[in-house]
Amino acid sequence: MLSLSIFSSSQRISVALYEGKLLKKFFEKIVKDKTNDSIFILINKVLNKRTNINNVFFSVGPGSFTALRALRAIAQAISFSHKAKIVNVTEFEIYLSCFKNKEKKILVFYENYNNNFFYQLFMRENKMFIPDSDFFSGNLEKLEKFINEENRKNKALTIVSNSSKFFSLLNSITHNKKKVFKPCAKRIANAVFSGYGRNDKSLIYHHTYYE
Repeated sequence: MLSLSIFSSSQRISVALYEGKLLKKFFEKIVKDKTNDSIFILINKVLNKRTNINNVFFSVGPGSFTALRALRAIAQAISFSHKAKIVNVTEFEIYLSCFKNKEKKILVFYENYNNNFFYQLFMRENKMFIPDSDFFSGNLEKLEKFINEENRKNKALTIVSNSSKFFSLLNSITHNKKKVFKPCAKRIANAVFSGYGRNDKSLIYHHTYYE
C-alpha cells in the first residue's frame, strides 16, 4: 500500500512516498517566490506511470485559505486519478505527533502572516494530545500574554514552534521547555501514522484570510 504525503508553505514544499510506514522517497524544496507551483515537479519525481497511490496525506490548516484550497485541490486530483483515500491532519497535529513520552501540556504556535501567530493549547490523553483550548490568531503581545497566563497554571508547559527565532521575541518567557520542529511531508505522514489522521476535507482558516 502506497501513501503520498504533500506539504506546502510560503517557505518550503515537500513530497514523501511511503510503502506502509516505510519511507521510500522524499523531496523538498525552498520556495523563493512564495508560489507552490514547484510542488507538481516534486510530485512527478515521486510518481511514475506504474505507481498506484492508495492514500494521500495533507494538512487542512489553520493557514491561508487560498493556499489550503490549492493544496486540497491537488490532493483531490491525485485521489480521483488513483482512486486513493484522502487522509487529513491539522497543522497543530504535525507538531504534536513529534512528542511521545513525558510532556503533559503543550502549546503550539507558528506564524501565519505579518508577525501574527496561530496558537493552541493541548493536553495529553493516553498516547495522544487533545485540544485544551480553542485555536487563536493574534500578534506577539497576545501570544505572550496567553503563554504567561498558562504558565501560572502549569510550570511544566512545553512550548513548540517552527522556528527558534520566534522564541527570542518572547522576552518574558524564560523557563519553559522549548522545542522547534519544521513541518514537512514526512512529519504529516508521521502524524497520520500516530493516529491523528481523519477523512475530513474541511479547511481550517482564519477569517482574515478569506478571499
